Amino acid sequence: MEFPKKLTQVLAVAGRGLQKTLAAAQQIRPFLSVTRNMALTGVVVAIPLLATLWVVQLAYATINDISAPALVRLGVNLPLIPFFVTLGLFITIGFMASNVFGQRLLDRMEMTLLRIPVVATVYTGIKQVIDSFKSFKNMENFKRVVYLDYPADGARLIGFVTGQYFDSKLGEEMTTVVIPTAPSPMTGLVVVVPASKLTESSLTLEEAMKLIVSAGLVVPKRRATVLVSQPAELP
Repeated sequence: MEFPKKLTQVLAVAGRGLQKTLAAAQQIRPFLSVTRNMALTGVVVAIPLLATLWVVQLAYATINDISAPALVRLGVNLPLIPFFVTLGLFITIGFMASNVFGQRLLDRMEMTLLRIPVVATVYTGIKQVIDSFKSFKNMENFKRVVYLDYPADGARLIGFVTGQYFDSKLGEEMTTVVIPTAPSPMTGLVVVVPASKLTESSLTLEEAMKLIVSAGLVVPKRRATVLVSQPAELP
């Protein structure tokens, strides 16, 4: 009879301890919830800052390493000097490209590079990518924002009109539309559709670009205009 009593006492003590533990957990649950929300908020805020610092650090290291080896050979091993020397070199090249004499000199250098087999392929590919990026960043190339019905009725893609031409064989006006991908609009599709198949959008170019880059998180802050019918006046 002694063992069942002791077992009952042990179970009772364990039950009371479990109840106290559960009660303590209930008390600290709000604190844990607030802490979790603050931690998530901190991560969301810190990610853009850390990404910006990483890009700045990478850009500084890249620019600094261009002229650092040559300066070290000349006995110059001071911080920040290679960075400003490379930056000055970039400014000089930009100044040369902005005048006729410098542009001719750069064109001759480019023609020399294009005569080297492997270098020509790499240089041409990189230049085409940069030229495409510059053209894409120029919002003046985009005429207006339109919707294109795809992949089903009621679902629409956002596109930018880049040009129009008349197709004599089809006998109708065709519109060239760039459909960028999200969240990186540097790539996308170019489609040619009849002008009658497009739906004009009230979005501006800036609003549409923000919508694409943010993957739909940043939407235009507009409200639908509700027309209220006025009651007819009695004679």
